[in-house]
Amino acid sequence: EDHPDEEVIAISTGSQGEPLSALRRMAHGEHRDVELHSGDTVVFSATPVPGNERSVNETVDRIFEIGARVITAADAPIHASGHGYQEDMKLMLNLTRPRYVMPVHGDYKRIRLHAGLAESVGIDAARIFRSRNGVPLEIDGGGARLGDDVGAGMIFVDGLELGEPDDAALRDRRTLSADGLVIVVATVSIEDGEVAADPEISFRGVPMPSGESPDALIDGLADVVEDKLEDALRGHAREPAMIRQDVHDAVATFVYERLKRRPMVLPVVIEV
Repeated sequence: EDHPDEEVIAISTGSQGEPLSALRRMAHGEHRDVELHSGDTVVFSATPVPGNERSVNETVDRIFEIGARVITAADAPIHASGHGYQEDMKLMLNLTRPRYVMPVHGDYKRIRLHAGLAESVGIDAARIFRSRNGVPLEIDGGGARLGDDVGAGMIFVDGLELGEPDDAALRDRRTLSADGLVIVVATVSIEDGEVAADPEISFRGVPMPSGESPDALIDGLADVVEDKLEDALRGHAREPAMIRQDVHDAVATFVYERLKRRPMVLPVVIEV
């Protein structure tokens, strides 16, 4: 039926500013059935979950831009929790009388408090499972128990490969994406204890501040590298790995002092 706008109320998802929620689509004019316009009133009956403030504020701002009125819990006592209160949870436990209880969906504080509620209505503590992500609950004919930790969390997906977020390759890629790469090629004669050629230095993806000349930076780095190589060779350094480490540290320090950046430094020492 066709009703005038003042007689229509729509109950919608999207109080947390979720990208694909109905309210978010309305705010951006992308909902296929509902179009917000000046004169409408949008009521947020939930407060933002910590971490969602930005997306909620963006949605609210967009609704204001359309010309609609927005009412939040800051304007009136309209907050409606989506979670049961303690007495509600006790009532549910007493009505269902479960053999086992496993509190989920919350931090450990709330899991522990929920477990305490179950104990307070007579559930055996041994039948209450306080668990965490990655620990399965195994159920069979003999009952229920917590199994061995199978691991859970964020997984890095790169093409067809899977890896852990703290994988060394991923850390390197984060560094490269943020601060770039400095490559230093040094040629030395270990037997003669001399620098055999001028250092070759190149940058890839290193952000340069305004007023900083890449050529001047390379010239300065070349002097630093050459001085460090001469110091190492003068000290009878014969191990390329040690020379590479000395060059790496000198370059990293120089670049940070000049650019306030920490790019990946890749020193290559060639022996002749």
